[in-house]
Amino acid sequence: MPKTALQTQTCEPAERSYQDLPVASVPSPGHLRNSLAPSIDAAICNRVLPIGVADWLNDLPVEHLPQGRYVLDPDEVSACLAHLFAAKGVQSAPALNWLCEDAAQLARCICAVTGTTRPRLRVEPVFDNACAKFHVDNVVARLICTYRGPGTQISLEGTASDVTNTVTTGSPILLKGLRWPGAEDLKLRHRSPPISGTGLSRLVLVVEGISDSEISPEYDRLYEH
Repeated sequence: MPKTALQTQTCEPAERSYQDLPVASVPSPGHLRNSLAPSIDAAICNRVLPIGVADWLNDLPVEHLPQGRYVLDPDEVSACLAHLFAAKGVQSAPALNWLCEDAAQLARCICAVTGTTRPRLRVEPVFDNACAKFHVDNVVARLICTYRGPGTQISLEGTASDVTNTVTTGSPILLKGLRWPGAEDLKLRHRSPPISGTGLSRLVLVVEGISDSEISPEYDRLYEH
């Protein structure tokens, strides 16, 4: 995929504090992989998407938002995401190129964190209260980035459901899962924000490193160019 002027832009940092939560704030996605200290349950790269990317995504009709779930090499993520958009009638654009390269960077990050060679990539539009309960995922680690709409909500275990923090749109969050060593001590929980009936829509990217034994033939597809 050719480089564009938009691809060279950096995201602006977002002003966000997660005081009293076991969360590390990092300046760029590249810093996520080394951020999960024993006392930290999640790391967030606080940023605001380049305005051209945010406007392009928010202007897309919901029927053009992509959906897919693949197991693939990190170097295939950019092309895979571009193909998913193309299947919805969305052709190459500077903002799309930026998005594809950003997703590839997040895929490389999760592989480095989990020590795996292939990530599972899931991208989907969300219109309802998916995963409405606060929980910890049954994985080693999961990286979530909401590119459009409200971001993931996080809260401490046992906290009232109306006491939450919402991750800034466009900010990747790297979460330890139940298979992380020492997971029994995890205090942070997360969920999708409840948006049913609001008219809002989200575009969410989820990546996690998996072994071959974790590939589900029923749900996972191997990406083929």
